[in-house]
Amino acid sequence: MKRAVLLVGLLLSINAAPAFAGTIDLPKTGQITCYDTEGTIISCEGTGQDGDLQMGIAWPEPRFTNAD
Repeated sequence: MKRAVLLVGLLLSINAAPAFAGTIDLPKTGQITCYDTEGTIISCEGTGQDGDLQMGIAWPEPRFTNAD
C-alpha cells in the first residue's frame, strides 16, 4: 500500500511540474575566454562554451544603485 501511494505521489509531481515551468531572463556572464580540459585558453569559436554563445540579456544600466 505504501508503494502505491508513493508511486501515485511521484507520478502526480512529475505531471504537475510542467504547469509551473516558465522562462526567466538570465543576465550575460561576460565570459569571453574559453578553455580546454587542461585549463589552456583556446579559441571560443564552435566550442559551445559561454564565451562562444554569449547568451543571456544585458545587465541593466546602471547595474547597481545607492540606496542612501
